[in-house]
Amino acid sequence: MKHIYKLLTLLAATAALGAQADTFMAGGLYYQTTGTSQAAVAPVPRGVNQVYSGRYIIPEQVYYNGANYSVTSIADSAFCHSLATEVQVPNTVTAIGNYAFAYDEALTSVTLPLKLQKVSTAMLAGTSLVNIAVPEGVATIGEWAFQSASLLHTALLPSTTTKIEAYGFNNCHSLAEIYCAAPTPPNATGWAIFSGLSGIDVIVPDDDAVKAYGQDAVWGNDSTFTLYPNEDLSVTMSGELEQADDHYMRLDLGNNLAYKIYKGDELVAYTAADHYYIPIESQPVQYTVYPTTGMGNDADPVTVTVQPTAVPAIASDNDEWTPVILARDGVIYITGDNHGTWTRIYDCYGQLYYERPSNDGEIENLPRNKVYIVIVGKTVKKVML
Repeated sequence: MKHIYKLLTLLAATAALGAQADTFMAGGLYYQTTGTSQAAVAPVPRGVNQVYSGRYIIPEQVYYNGANYSVTSIADSAFCHSLATEVQVPNTVTAIGNYAFAYDEALTSVTLPLKLQKVSTAMLAGTSLVNIAVPEGVATIGEWAFQSASLLHTALLPSTTTKIEAYGFNNCHSLAEIYCAAPTPPNATGWAIFSGLSGIDVIVPDDDAVKAYGQDAVWGNDSTFTLYPNEDLSVTMSGELEQADDHYMRLDLGNNLAYKIYKGDELVAYTAADHYYIPIESQPVQYTVYPTTGMGNDADPVTVTVQPTAVPAIASDNDEWTPVILARDGVIYITGDNHGTWTRIYDCYGQLYYERPSNDGEIENLPRNKVYIVIVGKTVKKVML
């Protein structure tokens, strides 16, 4: 009888705790409390006439109902089918749910948190990412993780990678480079992981790893992969800073590589995003940025200092006039209130392919399998046809 009483007491306490969960909005995002001091980024609630769109720099903490909540997770389907273009996830987050960004076709850049435990099921499926860097500590790339991310060109996987589950990179027909820091080949025997793909360069830590991967039934398939040992980097970057808004400076990255970003001696980000957003503080703060493949051969760093008083602001990606720029099946789509704004399209070598006022439509007949820089007014996006 005593045991039954204890069980009923525990169930009542659990039910009471669950009843305390609350959904609230802060800084343009919805959150759900997951404990007395923790919260998860949540999907837009049903019945709310809104969709996430533009850039989101998720904070480490949010304030609600008289208390601070640490943002420790992103819920299942939080940004699914949204129009978010860039998402920077804080290092307080350790779990990102299934389908969290799935089929957000506007999403071109994401910075994952350093303490992420797993790339979950369909987490980034159907997005417009060109490059992705998965942080150290992640062991599993889940089912359908990047499926139909048709622009994905470069994936950087950590040394801790042990498994890629079924359909992990299925239909990623632009995938050209995988930098895998794991010294032994990750288990990739699930169905259709790389089905129909070819011409992928796989760069691994050294000659011993090349041999080990070459003997693996999946990675040794030379009709899909060509194996190379990692080499020293020789990359230069400007480290240009622009003010994104009243709270953040935007650091321009690029080059289809990953970047380690340090604040003093502390590693604060590992990302392959186009930009990284640095908070403006009350005192000058120095950051050091290393281009890297994630295999310990970092290129020469660039040092930037964020001053309390920043330079003039650039337009926010959340401004109403900012267009959404997407590339699909050989067509570049431009939507938004930008009629008559000059649109210019260059390739990655600076050759001008298109120049005329925008009419919020479709741009066709550009050469395929090329990376383009699309400039619509003050908005700049990199896409791949």
